Amino acid sequence: MKVVKMGIIGCANIVQRDIIRALQNVKNVKLVAIASRDSKKAKNWAEKFNCEYEKSYDDIIKRRDIDAVYIPLPIGLHKEWVIKAAKHKKHIICEKSLAESFMSVKEMVKSCNENNVILYENFMCDYHPQHQKILSLISNGKIGDVALFRGFFGFPPLNEENFRYQKSLGGGSLNDAGAYPVFMSRKVLQSEPLSVTCKLYYDKNYDVDIQGSAYLEFPENKVALISFGFNNVYQNNYSIWGSAGLINVNRAYSIPYDMKPPIELVKQDSIKKIEISSADHFSLIFEDFCSKVLENKKFSYNSLVSQAKVMEALRISSQENKKISIKDII
Repeated sequence: MKVVKMGIIGCANIVQRDIIRALQNVKNVKLVAIASRDSKKAKNWAEKFNCEYEKSYDDIIKRRDIDAVYIPLPIGLHKEWVIKAAKHKKHIICEKSLAESFMSVKEMVKSCNENNVILYENFMCDYHPQHQKILSLISNGKIGDVALFRGFFGFPPLNEENFRYQKSLGGGSLNDAGAYPVFMSRKVLQSEPLSVTCKLYYDKNYDVDIQGSAYLEFPENKVALISFGFNNVYQNNYSIWGSAGLINVNRAYSIPYDMKPPIELVKQDSIKKIEISSADHFSLIFEDFCSKVLENKKFSYNSLVSQAKVMEALRISSQENKKISIKDII
């Protein structure tokens, strides 16, 4: 069986918590090596996870026995290493958000396209079966005509040294937590927003936004209301409101691999709980990524470019305190 030989650029927490397990469960991938700027850490992790290690990120992308790389670095470092990896003909799965600006995403996509490599933005939640069930409920008319998506994703304050509080590393609640409900609203409403209005809030101790809310207007009079932040009681959910019912998703974006997330179908006089099978959405996205690499077919970057456009419009809306049309993001 053909496999994709994978390298990991960086020893981020998510690698140890989720990615190694996910890769071990995917048949069409082999972890070859991991790199860290801390060579001792890279060596320890390599011994722990039964792979080789490199002392620098450059050494990973220069290896001829590696087909693809996973990049879990802070957002502000994504552009540099995506472009470097693309120039060395490595396919890439990169953590979200891809970058802190639409201009950077366009440069990353241009490099990947020129070098004929695949670029995935790691919205693993896209692959959890609960969302397909929700789309099925909607298409079968269980809640009537959909009018509104409402999504929350936020958590209590982080350690002050966390990169999410550092502007130079692409920090901020919109780039990190806000990207999820933006993505999911596009998926669930099955269209792209026409315009957005956003307000980001800053703490005097940091130079990044720590909380925000946004109103996204979609075709056919559909809207999305989203809120996100680093200064909240934990929220990880969304609801879809229709003319004949409501769907509540109580664990929406970050879902433990062994959890069976419950969905609520709410009618005027009843609430039905629907249990979804557990799934490792990290394994599922890596499996799909590797399949695309092995198929060696032309890849479309349209979805991640559309996501980046919406994110840019939200930033501009907050900066200029006005509604921004997506068509003006070019």
